[in-house]
Amino acid sequence: MLVNCLLLVLGLVVLTVAAEALTRGAVRVARGLGVSPFIIGFTIVGFGTSAPELVVCLSAALQGTSDIALGNVVGSNVANIGLVLGVAALVRPLAARMNFLRVEVPLVIAASLLLLFLARDNRLGRGDGAVLLVGFAALCVYMVRSVRTESPEVKEEVGTAAAGHLPLWLACVLLAGGLAGLIGGAHLLVTSAVDIARDLGVSEWVIGLTVVAVGTSLPEIAAGVAAAYRGQADLVLGNIAGSNLFNILLVLGLTVAVQPVRLSDSVVMTDIPLMVMFALMLLVTIANGMVVHRWEGAILLTGYVAYVAWQVSR
Repeated sequence: MLVNCLLLVLGLVVLTVAAEALTRGAVRVARGLGVSPFIIGFTIVGFGTSAPELVVCLSAALQGTSDIALGNVVGSNVANIGLVLGVAALVRPLAARMNFLRVEVPLVIAASLLLLFLARDNRLGRGDGAVLLVGFAALCVYMVRSVRTESPEVKEEVGTAAAGHLPLWLACVLLAGGLAGLIGGAHLLVTSAVDIARDLGVSEWVIGLTVVAVGTSLPEIAAGVAAAYRGQADLVLGNIAGSNLFNILLVLGLTVAVQPVRLSDSVVMTDIPLMVMFALMLLVTIANGMVVHRWEGAILLTGYVAYVAWQVSR
């Protein structure tokens, strides 16, 4: 049991470091190709924080532990809103200005509802994965086109995520090393998580929904707290909304396209609807002038703690 816990922690550390390396390398390569800092900050950085979820889900699905794969997506999306946004708002109240958020947040709700609809037959197959991936492609096109509507201040703030001056050769090394680290860390994490679930007598679903989900959300937590401390509310909310969209459309889309999964009645009737409920909470928090106050952050964090406690006690 102790060895498995140590391997789990090691897997989480490797995933976090690898995601940071992958992001830094990808940002530098994109800058070398002439991509605008705003697009880099809004897409590549957002993808980098979702990279652990992607690799963990693919690894879990290929190892036949689909409960961990789906639990990771659902749990990470809930953690992004309840934990990451809750803690970030407690650090500093968030006042966002990005026009795209007025569209992106409803898109998070729409994607969550789409997942609920696709899962109604207790199965996510390759056709469902294709639908999600088409949605992701459409999202990317829309995100790129939305650049023209943003103010210079917002572009500058989001573009700070693309800062850095790495030599191109080092960026390529980080890119390759980050990818290798993600694969190795994901294998360690999934294998040890399955063993821990068996030792504790709890389901793989609960482990995926809690420990694995929080672990793979560590990049979002770190980025959210740092951006909140600097007063960069657009980065906080943009990364959270973007990560949730990436998790559903890209991560889950690729996962079920590679390996279809079966879903229990409780997942379809309870867990995915709860994810939709947290997405609606995200809409409520920014409906009043796109401001998230500390008391709202406290409510989100309390809701997340209650959610985890309920899942563990089931």
